[in-house]
Amino acid sequence: MKQNPQMITGSWGDITLVCGNTHEQPIEMVLQEGPASLFYACPKYHSENRSEGERACNNRLSIDDFFKAPEALYRKIIEAELPDERLQLTNYEWKDRKGTRYKVLKQGGDKLTISVYNKKAINTYP
Repeated sequence: MKQNPQMITGSWGDITLVCGNTHEQPIEMVLQEGPASLFYACPKYHSENRSEGERACNNRLSIDDFFKAPEALYRKIIEAELPDERLQLTNYEWKDRKGTRYKVLKQGGDKLTISVYNKKAINTYP
């Protein structure tokens, strides 16, 4: 079964990023405006999104890194299409050149839920 060509060309609207830090449930990352550019961040960074005594989460991903992240997935999809293989990406993991870890938590049609764990960002303190 061939993948949808839209997935290969890169529809970032079909990707949901969730924080890969140690939360009890996956938390969808939100797009925020930074001093220089947009970035995705764990909403638990802000005190109004945390329960009393809960530690801030600094996990984030620059918009540039977000646009580069799916490249590894698209290469796998294209490789699978050549011999007309069916590809299931759930649980597929990779790291980028900066050491940020990604994992596909769910694949449903053209939709992907990807966990992001940026250790460098998490280890910084607000």
